Amino acid sequence: MQFREILPIIRYRGVFPSDGPGLSANFLSYLDELNENPNLGLILRKTRPSATEELTWFANYCNDIEKGNIVVTVAAVEDGEPIGICDVERQTPGSYISHKGELSIAVRKECRSKGIGTELLRRTLEKCRGKFDVIQLRVFTINPARKLYERFGFEYYGHDPFGVFRNGTYFEEELMHLKLPA
Repeated sequence: MQFREILPIIRYRGVFPSDGPGLSANFLSYLDELNENPNLGLILRKTRPSATEELTWFANYCNDIEKGNIVVTVAAVEDGEPIGICDVERQTPGSYISHKGELSIAVRKECRSKGIGTELLRRTLEKCRGKFDVIQLRVFTINPARKLYERFGFEYYGHDPFGVFRNGTYFEEELMHLKLPA
């Protein structure tokens, strides 16, 4: 008799006030992962934030969601613990470029390559329709997620050979955009 691995049920939803500690834990796990893999394609702070800085960030994040400046989807396992997040943040609200949003996505290391990022991106882009005209992103040229973005219709519009400077090394970034249907 063969046994199949039983995967937890993943729920996709908005941000809850109770997500603060889980999202903070995710962020800190990416900092730890960066120590193992300096090529990690996430743009992170150079130092760990204090608990106060994390609380302030989360309060401001929730406030921007409430104002409509951030569209977000969280992937959570059955117990409600966040394992991934995808958001689009309005560029300079109230300006002539506020029709554009900047996409970011992150999934915990142990949960990658299971379709979670694909579903996060699909649901987030669906929520963006009617709220943004254009979604932009920056992706390391060595990041395999580039293929995911291409599958969703993102197109290259530029290249930044000095996009990120980390530990004495420059990482190139591709600039991509997606024009959303009206």
